[in-house]
Amino acid sequence: MKKYISCILTGCLLTVLVSCENMLEKYPLNYPSTETFLQNEAEIQMAIVGIHSVLYISGDMVPYPLYYDTGSDIAAERDSKPEQLFQAQTAGHLNELWTNMYKGINRCNFILENIDRASDNVPGDKLTLYKAQTRVLRAYFYHWLISVFGDVPFIDHTLSLDESFVMRESKDRIIEFIFTECDEAAQYLQQTNEPNTMAMTKGFAWAVKARTALYGERWTDAVDACQKIMALEGIEYILEPDYGDITMLRGKTSKEIIWAVQYNQDDKQHLMPSRFKGRLPGGFTNKMPTQALVDSYECIDGLPIDKSPLYDPQHPWENRDPRIHKSIVLPGSVFFGYQYETNRDSLECWDYNQSPAIRIPNLEATHAYASYSGYGWRKYCDSLEYRTDGASSINAIVFRYADVLLMYAEAKIELNQIDESVYTAINKVRSRAGMPDITPGKSQQELRAAVRKERKYELAGEGLRLFDIRRWKIADRLMNGMCYGRVPDGYPATAPRIDEYGNPDYTSFPEKDKFGTKLGVRFFDPARDYLSPIPFSERQVNPNLTQNPGY
Repeated sequence: MKKYISCILTGCLLTVLVSCENMLEKYPLNYPSTETFLQNEAEIQMAIVGIHSVLYISGDMVPYPLYYDTGSDIAAERDSKPEQLFQAQTAGHLNELWTNMYKGINRCNFILENIDRASDNVPGDKLTLYKAQTRVLRAYFYHWLISVFGDVPFIDHTLSLDESFVMRESKDRIIEFIFTECDEAAQYLQQTNEPNTMAMTKGFAWAVKARTALYGERWTDAVDACQKIMALEGIEYILEPDYGDITMLRGKTSKEIIWAVQYNQDDKQHLMPSRFKGRLPGGFTNKMPTQALVDSYECIDGLPIDKSPLYDPQHPWENRDPRIHKSIVLPGSVFFGYQYETNRDSLECWDYNQSPAIRIPNLEATHAYASYSGYGWRKYCDSLEYRTDGASSINAIVFRYADVLLMYAEAKIELNQIDESVYTAINKVRSRAGMPDITPGKSQQELRAAVRKERKYELAGEGLRLFDIRRWKIADRLMNGMCYGRVPDGYPATAPRIDEYGNPDYTSFPEKDKFGTKLGVRFFDPARDYLSPIPFSERQVNPNLTQNPGY
């Protein structure tokens, strides 16, 4: 019996060894192998598409480029406070951003290390183009990491196991790397702007460099990168005539868009409309504008509401910057065919989807999932794609031309190189919106205030506000204390004080107790919260990762 068992075991062992040997000698037949991948153009294109897949991350089904306003003064999240979303080591969105950006970097590194395997099958100029596309995407991923976390690990090749416990590299060194990658890649990228394709263009490379430079206070580099894009105005880039079209389906093909994460109904959708819309159109207003944003918009004479004779507290939406009506769903307006009224006394409202219109129960005033602030986002909510599941195929804008004009103006102002081009850049954006020009003769500080306000009005709801108030070092003033919604049953009798940067100050506002206060008290520690924490899970597996101060 012992001999019999021994023979069986020996036979099994030989079978396993032979099978393993045969298996190790053969490459997989049903999917690419890292040993042979990137031997032809189709595989290279497949690999670059694989890089793009990491861009489809979200915060509560809101595409990541747009999610960050929920951590700022102009927006609120029903279920979480900003400090839970962006200042917690265990925040899911921060961990997902970190993981996906490094996943993208790793895929870029693999392509750049192995793309020359295809040199016998792919012309050299095409290989150079694919390398440029890969390099600029890698630079973009690093831009996000340093913008959120500051110093991060720098990885420019596929790591071995022995190299896996990487340390953080200085933000300044990574900025230099981003600049080099963008400059060198731009030489080979296409100039033609194809806004609904995610094509990587010269404009995309320059936009990555411009925003990185702006956030890093590298003003000369920001001016240089913006000027390259501005030189193509009217050829590849425009200001869309109707501001309201940009974040709608009609805007997917607009040449104002430099680059956006692409969505379509057949493959990739996001659920932003269900998070933004009110109850009557089938949403639940999980993310909403705050009273602080609503009170920021100037009157059409270019004056803030506490100084303009055109402001009427009892009719607060009249004579205001037209962008307020195209960015925010205001009480009394029509949204998806329904009267939008959040006054708690308005128990019924009009349904204009019926002919003739009829009165129906007003869920925007009574439902538990109606807007806590009394306002909603109009951006990224298009009635042309009214779906019961709330899915949307509107692209998530990353860079657009109006932002480039404002980045250029800000960088020139900070350099104190104030000339006609600064006024022209700001006034192009204001003129498109229907607002009066900034008149010449302003001081550096007056223009600094003007461009900061303009960024707030123009880019509200597009994910940039958190980064702006962090880099301007004003977040501790704007993000501490009560976050207000509208007066639930009327309007204040007067306007709050508006500071030079367009921010309302409710500290001594006599009617602040009338505002809705369900948005909660916010906390921001200036010694800590100007950077987000390195995710807890990453530091658990890598003991060499240090944490940002204060966490």
